[in-house]
Amino acid sequence: MTEIDAQLALNLSRRFRLIRQLGAGGMGAVYLAEQIAVGNRPVALKVLSRKLLDDPEFLLRFQNEAASTGRIHHANVVTIYESGQADDGTPYISMEFLEGESLRQALARRGALPVTEVAEILQQAARGLNAAHKLGIIHRDLKPDNIFLTYPDDESVAPVSLVSGVRWAPPESRNRTPPAQGGGAVAPTSPSTNFVVKIVDFGIAKLRESGAHTQTGMVLGTPAYMSFEQASGMRSDELDARSDVYSLGVVVYEMLNGRTPFHSETPLGYLRKHMMEEPPPFRAVVPGLGVPPAVERAVMKALVKDRDQRYTSALDFAREMTSATQASLPLPSPLILSPPAAEVSEPLESTKIVRTLKQPPPDSKREGKVNPKDGLNYVWIPPGTFMMGCSPGDTECLDNEKPPHQVTITKGFWLGQTEVTVGAYKRFAGATGRQMPPEPVLEERALNPGWGNEAMPIVNVTWDDAQAYCVWADGRLPTEAEWEYAARAGSTAARYGPLDEIAWYADNSGRQRLDSARIWDAHKSNYLWHINNNGNSLHEVGLKRANDFGLYDMLGNVVMWVNDWYDEKYYKIIPSQDPTGPTTGALRVARGGSWVSYPKYVRVSCRSSAVPAYWDNGLGFRCGGEVFAS
Repeated sequence: MTEIDAQLALNLSRRFRLIRQLGAGGMGAVYLAEQIAVGNRPVALKVLSRKLLDDPEFLLRFQNEAASTGRIHHANVVTIYESGQADDGTPYISMEFLEGESLRQALARRGALPVTEVAEILQQAARGLNAAHKLGIIHRDLKPDNIFLTYPDDESVAPVSLVSGVRWAPPESRNRTPPAQGGGAVAPTSPSTNFVVKIVDFGIAKLRESGAHTQTGMVLGTPAYMSFEQASGMRSDELDARSDVYSLGVVVYEMLNGRTPFHSETPLGYLRKHMMEEPPPFRAVVPGLGVPPAVERAVMKALVKDRDQRYTSALDFAREMTSATQASLPLPSPLILSPPAAEVSEPLESTKIVRTLKQPPPDSKREGKVNPKDGLNYVWIPPGTFMMGCSPGDTECLDNEKPPHQVTITKGFWLGQTEVTVGAYKRFAGATGRQMPPEPVLEERALNPGWGNEAMPIVNVTWDDAQAYCVWADGRLPTEAEWEYAARAGSTAARYGPLDEIAWYADNSGRQRLDSARIWDAHKSNYLWHINNNGNSLHEVGLKRANDFGLYDMLGNVVMWVNDWYDEKYYKIIPSQDPTGPTTGALRVARGGSWVSYPKYVRVSCRSSAVPAYWDNGLGFRCGGEVFAS
């Protein structure tokens, strides 16, 4: 440790313990530190250089980062814990310590990225930006350096979208190499979507409600990524979210092509190009690149000079990019097996509404009531003890399902007999003014057009959407332990019955029977095409056999959000009574498998996870708790 670092460590010693320097720049340095008062929590500690304390511009920029980022609470934005001053007056910001690499480092290491991976990075970055934009905060300096990719330590976890149907690569298919500097999560060398994107460095972010620091004609940002508005010197108080959309478009262009749309030797040269030149088409930059035309069109719309012709939000850009990516998957010959006649599943009519549920087995009759709020049936789940985690004899368990452990649920609770339906969610939306989520679509095929089939499960909901619904319905999301206890219903097997009798999954949710595991092994990159070509889809709730608690679709149809934060090592320290999961985290747990899952991921112990803002067309939920306890 240098003499300067030693003095800094002394001045910060009442609150932090410096471990090592992570990086340094013109404004100061960033250290890995431990926050003493919070159980020695690891933090990234950004410290402003003392020589800049008398420079009001740099001091303001440093304070602005703490003020802007500190207001944003989102899984895709770095978390600010606190800001303050060391004993000698040096300003600092304590923030979430991220393990992984910047997008800049990933591009330098790998070059241009696959389209599906780019779409996923854009999707997560857009959600983080949307959270900032809703607060009136414009980033103004989006670039690969300020988009960070964190990778989970444990690759055994099933990403929620592998279970529910959007991402392409399973955990076991990924090759890993150590990071350049030891410790922490490692970065994949092959295409991966098992990461969490974090937007960082809001140092020149604009808080739109305050124009006190705006100077007309003052250009802030990184020239290669500036929007047309920034390059032309537009006043800060006139900038809006569309400026960030343009910069995000430059980043996406670079991810796909390996270079930015414009190049110049001088900052002024970049500004002129942003104002006067059109971005070159992909084929002019990298001949034979092979990016689908629909994807290129989606990117070019973000780079239009006239902001009124751009996407109005980062989320709109991400949705268009995702749609173009999914619609452009290659079309190999289908791999469909002829099913036994009794197992063919005919597609459901979109207008059909299920009004009654199949009766559960005679020995499974449980007390049930209708919730007057959402109109759904709820079943009473009695207290009891069970073995949670990998089932005896189950050879497909992932590491995060181990070790199996005994858990006691000490209090009974109510649980929705089915997934939350479209009809029930419409009641919620009507009562609260909340918008319906985007309609489910697979490669331009509508799965429930206009949300017309109200007996289908609601999907494309975030964890926050699910939690808000359950609170409105006088309940809550079940804990992970409650979910597995209810799903097992006394069974110790990997599934509570023969899979085809209890669940809609990839093999049986389409026109003909598939061998989805074989398709995955042979055609990973085209798995979703096979699913779509076979007409696989969501199905109305309650059509399969119930378990012995009288619950339907605990496996298959949709993977379900539960209340817990995710920790791959939680089972090693889990309490034996009423566990509620880790106290904090970046990912939430989802359970159950979906209509697009292959059998490995349709088991009662299988755990998947996703950022709370994630949504897709195989992800839903059901509510529980003490709904009717009084």
